[in-house]
Amino acid sequence: MKIVLESFSLLILIFLFIFGLDLYRDGITNAESQSSKTETENIDIKLFSFKPDMVEIPVGTTVVWTNSDAIEHSVTNGTPDKLGGAFDSDFFTEGQTFTFTFDKPGTYPYFCKRHNSMMGEIKVVPAIP
Repeated sequence: MKIVLESFSLLILIFLFIFGLDLYRDGITNAESQSSKTETENIDIKLFSFKPDMVEIPVGTTVVWTNSDAIEHSVTNGTPDKLGGAFDSDFFTEGQTFTFTFDKPGTYPYFCKRHNSMMGEIKVVPAIP
């Protein structure tokens, strides 16, 4: 009986050694692929406002602004008094989108060049490991 238990235990250890490493490696690969997925944040331009007008996102997130108004708008980094220079969509109309991927932490105010009262802000925080 003791020999049977020792043999069975040895078989289990061999199984875990051979297949356990593969399972462990698969877990690492899956975790890496999930962490490298790009996140997307959607902002709607509607009724002369950005909705939501303030968002907090991790580094690497792509923001998509969709113009739902029947008039042209822009998404321009900075304020009407001081341009930021990180991004500028130029004017785009109803149904069109503008996308920008934020690869550096920081606070990014933005506005519409045609309607200066339209303002928003993107706060980019370091990605969670």
